[in-house]
Amino acid sequence: MAAARGATAITLVLILAYVALQIALAVWVGRGARSDTDYLVAGRSLGAGAVGMSIFATWFAAESLIATSSEVAAEGIAGARAEPFAYAAGLLAVALFFAKALRKGGFITLADFLRDRFGGATESLSAAVIALSATTWSAAQLFAFAAIIDAASGIGFTPALLGATLLVMTYTLFGGLAGDVITDILQGIVIIVAICILFALMTAAAGGPAAMWAALPETAFRPAPADETWADTAELWLIPIIGTMVSQEAISRTLAARTPEVARTGALWGAGLYLAAGLVPVGFGLFGPQLGLPLGEGEAYLPSLAKALFPEWLLIVFTGALVSAILSSVDSALLAVSAVVTESGYRRLRPEASDRTLLRAARTATVCAAALAAGLALTGESLRTLVLDAGAIGAVLAVPIIAGLAGSRARHAALAAIVVQMATLVLLDWILGVPGAFLWMLASGTLTFAAVAAWERRRAPAEAAVGDT
Repeated sequence: MAAARGATAITLVLILAYVALQIALAVWVGRGARSDTDYLVAGRSLGAGAVGMSIFATWFAAESLIATSSEVAAEGIAGARAEPFAYAAGLLAVALFFAKALRKGGFITLADFLRDRFGGATESLSAAVIALSATTWSAAQLFAFAAIIDAASGIGFTPALLGATLLVMTYTLFGGLAGDVITDILQGIVIIVAICILFALMTAAAGGPAAMWAALPETAFRPAPADETWADTAELWLIPIIGTMVSQEAISRTLAARTPEVARTGALWGAGLYLAAGLVPVGFGLFGPQLGLPLGEGEAYLPSLAKALFPEWLLIVFTGALVSAILSSVDSALLAVSAVVTESGYRRLRPEASDRTLLRAARTATVCAAALAAGLALTGESLRTLVLDAGAIGAVLAVPIIAGLAGSRARHAALAAIVVQMATLVLLDWILGVPGAFLWMLASGTLTFAAVAAWERRRAPAEAAVGDT
């Protein structure tokens, strides 16, 4: 018993030391921030490699490892549809259709873009949507971080959550996007190395690749559960794809690129790296159950697999990889909240504010966002549920963003589409629990935008005629 407590204490100390190192590095890199632009988009200085690695590390979060492996273990390859396949498709869409166009416009946030296309009211509403989506995603990452600290220390989930929040708050507060990107690169390397080691050990325990493959049951490759409806399937794919396409967290990396071309190239690298690394947790879920080891269920599956295969020192390294996945995601989400609050809120209220004042406002918003995310994490929702909720909220902006990129400037249509979609999501999904609520949300937004835009086009000639008379 004493030996177990000692090992647990050592693990916790090393986790905290690892996080402290990340904080120190982020603070050192972010020390040159003199304005909100420096803090939020790293002075637009990133090359393609930095953009790609940061996108990968940001999107390869706790659920990419923990939730995906357990879902594949329970459902077979069907459990991998959302992650990595649907999320990778979303990142590819960012690279092909969003990154270059948005970077060319010189925007800091997606809300900035919507202001340029549809006016200040749409900007304010979209900023609130982005903040809510990013805060929910932050809550998912804090939930996972607290679970890791609790497992390593036994102090309980709530104290662990408070500690995790303070660590993440400090980490993000001083580093900004520049510190975020540099630590993303380090964290991405740690993640890749750790999951490759675990996969190699799993392969050896199974007796080699051929034996591992031969042991797979026929049900491992069934496309979907038998009781899944077409609406469930559509939502499973569309929420990650569309939520990623309009995610401030992912797009902020492309907005920080040196040029529009670098933004697109970096996003392509990020999507490819994410998909390649994302296949490894799929392998954990497919092959791990065939080893005959005492493995946990749900979110305990991957930690139990690592504990069964790793010696103590490698288990600590793997725990560090899980922490890396969390840190590289939660800081991006907190910065997304900070960006829209500062640029679409504080800057509009105080246009005369100095760069230093805006920087302080951005950092204050980071602290508030972390506190709100911690409160949301205490609700006890599952990791995957919080992540999908964040994606569904962010997807409310998909219709006006796509229309804006296509050249539309129908101000009333954009505002109406966001309001109608948010109301539909709240009523059908959160209150009534109607199956396919996300699909109804998209349909209502698309039809609303089209109808109001047509009304605006008809009204314009009539108003011009009145003016001529």
